[in-house]
Amino acid sequence: MTPAFDRGDAARDIRAKVLELARARGVRGGELRDDEVIPETGLLDSAAIMELIVWYETKFDLEIDQDDLTIENFGTVNAMVDYLSRR
Repeated sequence: MTPAFDRGDAARDIRAKVLELARARGVRGGELRDDEVIPETGLLDSAAIMELIVWYETKFDLEIDQDDLTIENFGTVNAMVDYLSRR
């Protein structure tokens, strides 16, 4: 039996990864709200966003279709959790 999907755990993991990637770039992002549009925060550059997507695929064991890589699906922590819940 597969364990139940936990939105809170997924959001926490994604948020932590965004902040980890920001720190690796030398950006100090104290907090990130789950509804903040990540590209607009300045926390991540395009390379870090791609690294986040690769991590997401690995962490949650899925392959993201190129057409799904949109701001609506991956722009915020909430959007990424919603995408995951639909998979």
